[in-house]
Amino acid sequence: MRVGTIIGFQNPPRWRTDWAELYTQGLDFAVAAEGAGLDEVWLTEHHFAEDGYCPALMPVAAAIAARTTRIRIGTKVLLMPFHNPLRLAEDAAVVDLISGGRLDVGIAAGYRQEEFAGFGVDRRERAARTREGIEVLERALSGEPFSYKGRFHSIDAVQVTPPPVQQPVPIWVGGRSHKSLQRAAAAGHHLQLADFDPELCAADVAIYSAALEEAGRELEDHKVAAVASLLVDEDGDRARSDAAPHLHYQQDQYQRWFAAAGDRTTDMPAASAADRPLPPGCLAGTPEQVLAAIAAMYERVPFTHFSFWTLLPGLDPAIARRSLELFAERVMPELKALPRR
Repeated sequence: MRVGTIIGFQNPPRWRTDWAELYTQGLDFAVAAEGAGLDEVWLTEHHFAEDGYCPALMPVAAAIAARTTRIRIGTKVLLMPFHNPLRLAEDAAVVDLISGGRLDVGIAAGYRQEEFAGFGVDRRERAARTREGIEVLERALSGEPFSYKGRFHSIDAVQVTPPPVQQPVPIWVGGRSHKSLQRAAAAGHHLQLADFDPELCAADVAIYSAALEEAGRELEDHKVAAVASLLVDEDGDRARSDAAPHLHYQQDQYQRWFAAAGDRTTDMPAASAADRPLPPGCLAGTPEQVLAAIAAMYERVPFTHFSFWTLLPGLDPAIARRSLELFAERVMPELKALPRR
């Protein structure tokens, strides 16, 4: 199993710090993840959020690439409707060159109406724009001349130079709808799960696997990434106490966004309470407790990659760093020892 961490560069008003320092802390954390032996660092995109949720993934990916030598760098996810895929291919190719061939590109359609309104994009076009954008992106990243005529893009005999190191650059697709899962499988893209819920994720993988089979492909030839938010500490009570306000902030934000977009929700925000349970997909405890929760998920869902938030929005980076190191020392080796399902 491949193991990675996620960085969102969020700066919530409640814990606001200097923006430049926030980005320094995030880049330092990526370097620490490589030093701890993690396989991947993933970056995640949103726009026009009050907490500054990172809106520009390729510049950050390039910065991490320049400061690291081994760890893979991926987008989880890049929102295709807001990008020109040809320009994105140029950016991705350069990041892949800077990193020596360590880029993964994860893509999704987006869902927040504020983002579509801000960019002047009709939200009803999100699936079509994403599908067409991925087609253009893949052809552009091949390094070969190509032409393309679609609903949103008309390209006549262009060639992206310089080409990326990797051929092909791995493409992942994140999504929850049946159609997005089926499209990902039909195109042979890897899958990024959106929840840490055994029942929901097992159903999503079943849809993806069936679509792969229908397309003449096999699940064992493709990658599936699970995601969770977590904090690890030798003292489980302290882990939960330290993590709770930041996990609730993160998950409440997502659930509000999902609900407003009519998307699938897993835990609607409730009235604040000191003893409020942690949301689904949020793990806080000792290494043994966190490992047990991930292993239980793995019993139901055959994921090949596991990525986790631990530099949570507003959390003291020193606490997140201790969590990262303890996870790498005590949890990651056990995950890597699990046989592929």
